[in-house]
Amino acid sequence: MKDTGREIYITGVGPVTSIGVGAEQLWASLKAGRTRVGLRTLPVDLALTAEMPLASMPAVSEIDGLARHLAFLEEQDCPGYRDLAYALLAIETALADAKLEFDPEDNTIGVIQAFEAAGVERTVGRLFEMMGMPLPSDGPPRVYEFLAPYFYNSQPFLYVHLVGKAFRFHGFSTSVHNACSSGAFAIETAAQHIRSGRAEVMVVAGAEAFDTAVRLEWFRRLDLYARDGVMRPFDANPSGFYVGEGGAAIVLESAAHAQHRGATPYGRYVGGAFAQQGWKQTIPDVRSARLRDVIIQALSAGGTTPEGVDLVVPHGAATLLSDGYEAACVEQALTGRTSGAVATVFKPSVGHMLAASGIVETVCALLALKHQAVPPAPHARPDAVKFPLPIAAEFLERPIERVLKLSTGFTGHDAASLFART
Repeated sequence: MKDTGREIYITGVGPVTSIGVGAEQLWASLKAGRTRVGLRTLPVDLALTAEMPLASMPAVSEIDGLARHLAFLEEQDCPGYRDLAYALLAIETALADAKLEFDPEDNTIGVIQAFEAAGVERTVGRLFEMMGMPLPSDGPPRVYEFLAPYFYNSQPFLYVHLVGKAFRFHGFSTSVHNACSSGAFAIETAAQHIRSGRAEVMVVAGAEAFDTAVRLEWFRRLDLYARDGVMRPFDANPSGFYVGEGGAAIVLESAAHAQHRGATPYGRYVGGAFAQQGWKQTIPDVRSARLRDVIIQALSAGGTTPEGVDLVVPHGAATLLSDGYEAACVEQALTGRTSGAVATVFKPSVGHMLAASGIVETVCALLALKHQAVPPAPHARPDAVKFPLPIAAEFLERPIERVLKLSTGFTGHDAASLFART
């Protein structure tokens, strides 16, 4: 008999998104094709603002439990760090969803985090504040006293520490910084730690928040940011992406541990494959098509053929080069060998959460696996889709046994993750 004890089950999810907090709220919004995208005016330089579409989170007072996490961070000299507060709420939600109990003094639970730019928003905001102040009468501004704590708080290891302190996790914990593919790499890192036998439970989390437009202006100057607040991945006329605030967390367990405590899993993480293009920072290497090989490797490692894939969730950044690269690789890896597979994209619903996007979208994919249904991709135009598989433009109820989740990020990080029903 096959030993499934070291298989990886996902037993809890904790989405914190603009269209819903918790699995039930998020699924209802995905099913209905809801979005919450609006214009935000954010500082981009001294006395200069930019108006951009964002999938923004509601006010703190409208999100149950968020104020408590912000208060904790203020006690830790990190006031107003909304990205980390969203991650803490996501982890709390995922643990509750998994109904996981553990000894806070004696456990090997670790957390693998994915943040695009830990602490940068607060640091830049503080810098703008300092530079806009009149010079003191007793000499030049005291830059060190004003900014040093904020630069320290931008260190990723501090975020790892604060999550461990908040939940009293004592196992292997670290952060992953592989651009938009960080979530996929984080999930694989957590799974490997469980498979090695060094832990029974691991948590993966990531989040994003925007208080300034300093990072967004870079995307806009590259003509990657949505011009009209409408995001259409793989469209014949893509207009770019808009970012989203929020985050998500996932609880991963060994199958033996989950079965022993009677957990009900969302699905099984079969495994993934990964590559580094080693080419340009912002342009994919279409000639090498490494994502194609990554897809093939992920299916092979999971003992699955293209015929066994029912749902594909591509990265879908809604930019011409990224979408074209991804579509070409999917076509080369899967076309002609799938049996009625469909695709959907989640960035139009929740916004592009950069490093956290892979975790948030994996939660969405797991909800599709649980409910045996495919949510629609908002704004999808079936007659204009440039993708080798049909992209759901309406809610579809259909059997789903395996989901292939793809990620491809700046600086050439490609990933393919495979999930299956248990």
